[in-house]
Amino acid sequence: MNYLGIGVSPGNVPVYHGNNLKVIDRRVRVTELVLRCIIFGLAILGAILIGTDKQAKVIFSIEKIAKFTDMKALV
Repeated sequence: MNYLGIGVSPGNVPVYHGNNLKVIDRRVRVTELVLRCIIFGLAILGAILIGTDKQAKVIFSIEKIAKFTDMKALV
């Protein structure tokens, strides 16, 4: 996959034909994989925090406990 446009020249641009493209492409792929794993882990952490969180509010001596099931968007 050549998404950098290296190797294509309109005629007046020098073209670089080196072996570093494979190294750069591999680094980009590894970095992208690491970032995707971090995002996935943070999403799981957020879901766990929302699922286990509780909040209690007292209204005229009646205690109402709110859970994640009360939020229709999360159910």
